[in-house]
Formats: sequence, structure tokens, C-alpha cells
Amino acid sequence: TETIRVGSVVLCPGFDEYDPSKMSEYGYRKFDNVVTSIEFERMMSASGPTGGHIVRPSDGRIPEKVAFLHCIGSRDSSIGVTYCSSVCCMYSLKEAIIAQEHTPGLRTHLFAMDFRATGKQFEDYRIRAEKELGVKITRNNRIGAVHEEPATRDLILRYIEGDEIVEETFDLVVLGVGLRPPANADYISRIFGVDLNEHGFAETSFFKPHATNVSGVYVAGAFSAPKDIPDTVAEASGAAARAAGDIAKARGTMVEEITYPDERDVAGEEPRIGVFVCHCGINIGGIVDVPEV
Repeated sequence: TETIRVGSVVLCPGFDEYDPSKMSEYGYRKFDNVVTSIEFERMMSASGPTGGHIVRPSDGRIPEKVAFLHCIGSRDSSIGVTYCSSVCCMYSLKEAIIAQEHTPGLRTHLFAMDFRATGKQFEDYRIRAEKELGVKITRNNRIGAVHEEPATRDLILRYIEGDEIVEETFDLVVLGVGLRPPANADYISRIFGVDLNEHGFAETSFFKPHATNVSGVYVAGAFSAPKDIPDTVAEASGAAARAAGDIAKARGTMVEEITYPDERDVAGEEPRIGVFVCHCGINIGGIVDVPEV
């Protein structure tokens, strides 16, 4: 165990992904062609399990229609999670756009209670996706359940459009899962003495989003509430500035000045030559017996 004396602390433990298998009505881990947003993201990655190709897990076939279900594990009092996870609308939209770029002719359909494009130029991104790229968004809809057609492994969704109940079949369903407090939030709370709010995130105030109830202990990122990358970066910069301000007077006080012996004139003396062999890594150490040398 190492003890370090510090003047301030910034807590950034991140978040956990909601596990949709707890909501059996969506068929995750029951139906092969129901995947989470993270799994779909990996599927689209060139370094992912399918080399960047979007395919159905059940049979490897390229899908023609993909449905994205929003607010899985968010804004749902039945599971005790009433908050908005902030990022799901935009990452689902991004995934739909990239999926269409990867797979020509692919049709994507997003189902949301409402679409929250609240960041800078987010609404412009949403408008372009719908009007120019053909991404379909059905609002005022929380899909109640996902059903499977056993023969084809296709997935059946029922939703309301206008005043009609529509039943539609999709090749693949992507669950837009929400953000949860990190699993070690309680442990961190006990160690540092910081309060947690009713949702399990670090308690902060509206006008002091970095500060906790403990002086000198700050938070950044999704530990205080779900947030996206731009907000996290901005908040982390603020937390770092607050932490640096706390120790401004002490800065440099523990730095030890490096001193060297006085130089002397060695002109006319016998030369003394030293050969120093580095033993780090295997470039030399893998070939030469460095200790012996």
C-alpha cells in the first residue's frame, strides 16, 4: 500500500451500461438478432468481430431493416430509473447513419418517446438524417415488447402511428441502453465521503457541477450524471482548474533542486571512457547477457 499526500482529488470513475436482459420483454439474450447499442457499435468497427460488416448474429445475413429502440433502462419508473441518460438519442441516430453508409439500401427506423437533440448542432444533425438520409423516426412510442418469428428469426414490433396500431417486421433490433452509476460508486462514496443522489450518482449542485460536499474533492464526467463526450471534456477541464486552484500556493514547494558537482579542468589527464549498456526491453537484453557484460 502506498500513501500519497495530495491537495485535491478529481473523481472520474465513469459509468456502467444498463443490462437489458433484466427486461425480458425485449428478448435480449433470448433472440439472437436483438443486440445492444454497444454490440452494434462493435459490429460496425473495422476491428470488431465482423470486420465492420453489419450482419445478423443468427445467420450472418446482411439485414435490410434495422430498428433502434430508445430509452432501454432509462425514463422508466417500473425499473426505478426515471432519469434521461442524455446520450442515447444521438448515439442511436449516429449508428443509424453509419449503418446506412456501411450497407447500401439499408432502412433504419428509430422509436423514441421524444427525440432530445440538445447539444450544439445536434438538431441540424437530426434534420439532415431524416430529410436527406432517409432515417425514419417515430416519436411518442415506447415499444412494449419484441417478438420473434421462429421460422425466419425476424423480429416483430407493434407500435402506434397516428391513430393506428402498426405491426412491422425487422431483421435486426438494436437496444439503445442507458447509463447507470458505476458499480463501485458506493465504495468511492465511503472512501472519499462524498454524497450520492437518489439515482446513485455523485451529488452536485446546478451552479457548482464539479464540487461535492467534501472540500477539495471534485467530480467530472458521468459520475455526477449521464453526459456525452463534449460535456464530459468541458466539465473535466473545469474540475481540473478547480483542483489546480486549490493547490496553487503549494505548487513547486516540494520540488528538490537538482545539483551537480563543480566542473574541473581535465585537460592533460588520461581519458576515462565509460560504456553503458541498456538492459531495458529485449532489443539488447534478448541477445546479450547484459549483467555479464
